[in-house]
Amino acid sequence: MKKLVKLSLIASMALSSAYAAEASNVKEMFSNGETSGQVRVAYYSENPDAAGKTSTATAIGGQLKFETASLNGLSLGAAFYTAQAIDALSGDQKDGDYSGFLASDNENYTELAEAYINYATGDFNIRIGRQLIDTPLADSDDIAMTPHTFEAMVASYALPDIGLTFLAANIQRWQGVDSDYENVTNDSWADTSVGDTNLVAALYANDMIEAGLWYYDVDDVAKATYADAVVALPIDGAEVSVGVQYLSESEQASSTIDGSIAGAMVEASFGDITAGLAYNTLSLDTGKTIFEGFGGGSSFTNMETTTAGSIGEDGKSFVASVGYDFSGVNVFAAYGKFEADTSANFETTELDAGVSYEFNDGEADISLVYVD
Repeated sequence: MKKLVKLSLIASMALSSAYAAEASNVKEMFSNGETSGQVRVAYYSENPDAAGKTSTATAIGGQLKFETASLNGLSLGAAFYTAQAIDALSGDQKDGDYSGFLASDNENYTELAEAYINYATGDFNIRIGRQLIDTPLADSDDIAMTPHTFEAMVASYALPDIGLTFLAANIQRWQGVDSDYENVTNDSWADTSVGDTNLVAALYANDMIEAGLWYYDVDDVAKATYADAVVALPIDGAEVSVGVQYLSESEQASSTIDGSIAGAMVEASFGDITAGLAYNTLSLDTGKTIFEGFGGGSSFTNMETTTAGSIGEDGKSFVASVGYDFSGVNVFAAYGKFEADTSANFETTELDAGVSYEFNDGEADISLVYVD
């Protein structure tokens, strides 16, 4: 179940340097650096109700990353991501029952997914190169074997005394499961637009409020303004958060993008139980569409397969979710209803449910997820 309150993660992404340790010379930059990694094994099966075969895949992969220590504010980072299909435990491509969701249609996927230079001085930070990014319309969306990464330049400046952060970025290309990587045969990196994608943002956070205002210029695609705010309410015996959001987009060149999404949510935690309600409305003119970004999108009602922006003119979506954590086990479920009453005449429901377990304080975990 996706956590709705996520603005603080965006702020920390913007401010983080490559590695906290300090070095006094180039040799110490590398000797005091840090190596990290992750191994994943996954099985995926999709059974369509309509015409089409059940497709399956099993893959092994993960990430291997090295970050140097910081020398006079300068640090470096690089990471390889990989996913390799296990043929004996996957469907056969010749029979049409292999899924490229985990390891692409090539049955393997390996990328130098991160390779960046980071410079930090005082409250200013800039990172240039291939990197993880999590913003409302460009995010890592880590739903398969590897997350998205972006070729980008991201700069931020913080005013910690008043809780304000300014962010600017230029994004050129991206890779990952949502960038059509299943069908890639050569270059796995896809352009984000005809030109570049540029964004500026202002973020504010204190003990009770997290808010953000974002502006994106996706060349020849759309101009988008996104705003949201989440307020933590002091209620005895519970942790309650209330949030609102608004996305407005206008077309560029000959694109058909023109519309808006508005939403509200409430999420409450009572001990080990968390429950949430979310609602979004989609406003489009006839023949127009909405751009939900490079990744999972920002709408409160977005689920594993259905999103608030995918349902057509005058769309409405509602999601109820619940989760229970105990002794490293998390059980969760979310139910969503999506409908559009105009010419699209669209209506569907989605159920996402699962269970996960963490071993040794998160050193390893196992998850089972069901989507209907």
